[in-house]
Amino acid sequence: MDWGGGALWLLAPAMALSMGLSPLQVGMLFAARQIGSGIAHLPAGFIGDNLRKRGFFLLATFWCVAAAQLMASVSTDYWVLVGFLTLASAGAAAWHPVAMGIMTQWMPNRKGFVLGMHMAGGTIAEIAAPMLVGLSLMYLSWTQVLQINTIPTIILGLIFVRFAPMVIPPLAGLPIGPNIRSLARSVVQPGTLAILFTIVLHNMAMVAFMSMAPLFFQEVKDFSPGLTGLAFSVFLFGGAVSSPFVGHISDVFGRKTMTIGGLVGGGICLWLITFGSSEWTIFPLLIITGILMLSVRSIVLAMALEKIGNRESTVLGLISAVGEGVAALGAVLAGVLGEIDLGLVLILAGGLSVVAGLAICPLTQNSSALSCKSMGSASG
Repeated sequence: MDWGGGALWLLAPAMALSMGLSPLQVGMLFAARQIGSGIAHLPAGFIGDNLRKRGFFLLATFWCVAAAQLMASVSTDYWVLVGFLTLASAGAAAWHPVAMGIMTQWMPNRKGFVLGMHMAGGTIAEIAAPMLVGLSLMYLSWTQVLQINTIPTIILGLIFVRFAPMVIPPLAGLPIGPNIRSLARSVVQPGTLAILFTIVLHNMAMVAFMSMAPLFFQEVKDFSPGLTGLAFSVFLFGGAVSSPFVGHISDVFGRKTMTIGGLVGGGICLWLITFGSSEWTIFPLLIITGILMLSVRSIVLAMALEKIGNRESTVLGLISAVGEGVAALGAVLAGVLGEIDLGLVLILAGGLSVVAGLAICPLTQNSSALSCKSMGSASG
């Protein structure tokens, strides 16, 4: 499901070169995708908590993504291209709150771990896609590469036809009206607002960096498309490998300190990348940045679930809608700064990450530690 999004990070520079797009237009493309994702998350979350046959809803998201990407690959107008890629992004986004809600219902005492596993699974696709896209662009056009990269989504859609009926139904809960009122009361609490603010800033930082990083590596650091794809994959690899491990530690020892350290440390590493002179200094910094910035996402989501309460898919849909919708601003700001100096984009992303970490400081430490008994029952 995340393969197409991972491919687009490397396809965007090729699109810009082929269609004569400016950094601002590239930023607007990613901003539109973020808005589409944000719009899709909230209704998907409600569906995930209220539709008994939610497996068939998950199945439909595969075909929405595949069809929209194929239409985008034959589009020659910039805004038509933006529209179809936004639709594909919305389809992919609708998958996540439902899938994450199901996983946290299976293992309610290990939210950090299961959310980390979900992120790791999606990131594997985002690791492989940029590498293959970077290599493919050396021989094929971006339209051909986009069509080829739709194949994994189609294959998974065919496989999921068998598994869709097996998805467990949602837990019984409040009717939709009272549930929305209860959710609204929980969201306006100061602690919850602080967590949402952190998620928004973190998403803005990630979108700003990832939307302009390929252009930065190619135009400022003179990386080839293949080396740029490798650099992007190295960054994602650090987060994918560390997410389940970091999530498990936060389940046992607490989330606040790890969140602050990851966001602040990751922001500092982004600044340091601008001083790197070759891949031998940039690549290690990218790995460390990925470990610090990407792995904390599952921890912050677990914090939000614990603050707000049950109805996991609805809560995750709300969080993602707010976080990713507002994160579109990060892409726009990155595009504006990219017109001036692409290095400023990394400085912006690093600053947003640092502020996101500091926003958590006023919260009281929520250990979320598992007792030996609960750990034993979970393993049993």
